[in-house]
Amino acid sequence: MISLTGVIFWLVQASSLLVFTVPFRWSYVALWAASHFLRGMGLTLAYHRYYAHRAFQMNRAARLFWTVAGVAAMQKGPLWWAGHHVYHHKYADRDGDPHSPRVSGFYYAHLGWFLNDSRHHKVDPTNPVLRAFGAVPELAWLDRFNVVPPIALAAGMYLYGGFPWLVWGFCVPTTTLAHATFAINTVNHMFGTRRFKTADDSTNNALTALFAVGEGWHNNHHRYQRAARNGFYWWEFDPTYYMIRLMEKVGLAWDVQRVPERIYREAEVGAAALPEASSAATTSPNSAPLAS
Repeated sequence: MISLTGVIFWLVQASSLLVFTVPFRWSYVALWAASHFLRGMGLTLAYHRYYAHRAFQMNRAARLFWTVAGVAAMQKGPLWWAGHHVYHHKYADRDGDPHSPRVSGFYYAHLGWFLNDSRHHKVDPTNPVLRAFGAVPELAWLDRFNVVPPIALAAGMYLYGGFPWLVWGFCVPTTTLAHATFAINTVNHMFGTRRFKTADDSTNNALTALFAVGEGWHNNHHRYQRAARNGFYWWEFDPTYYMIRLMEKVGLAWDVQRVPERIYREAEVGAAALPEASSAATTSPNSAPLAS
């Protein structure tokens, strides 16, 4: 039986077809891009690289801004999302991985685990993400009431720009961003190149990196998860990392984790080393920063 989450998800997905009922304007395409990539950066910068991997620190105001942007993407709450991502790395492409195409097939890894599997409705209280951030009131509230920011965004789009803004600023980008994010779980474990011989099926893929705001350099990421950058080289497009560096320069972020030189040397010689325990630091509660 389809869940309430599934009903809402598919309604929003179907609503993106309303794009064919409104006039085309390049300004609407710009609106789509702003909504897709800003919320996408909320997911990649806050949900992924901050909460799940502790790849940098940021102040409370910046954290709240990017977290709200991520919650507005309609991909559930930050603690739920990041907590499950920790499980993904702990059990990558093995039993226990919430979304592995190798283990559970393409559809389940892309959508089924997110929509219909009751095993993934909650995160265990011992999860390092919950232990680090579960007591922060604004984060706990956003995790519990994660429907509020998407509803507020949709209402704001409609009130400001009418039906075309609702369609181009909420419906279409919510759909494209969902599949851009979920493609990292599926496409990036099936298609692409492998710079590092990790113990999973992770790949690098320039196309998914474009639409998922730099997340497509997934094989890099699985080799060294703690780094704030997924694109290890200048030619690997990673706007999330560019934003983190900008925040660092103006004092909004600090303790930005770099890629160690030994990882670059490994890439240069084509070494086949497996990931070290230290690169999976996100599964250790000792790696958690103070959550103020």
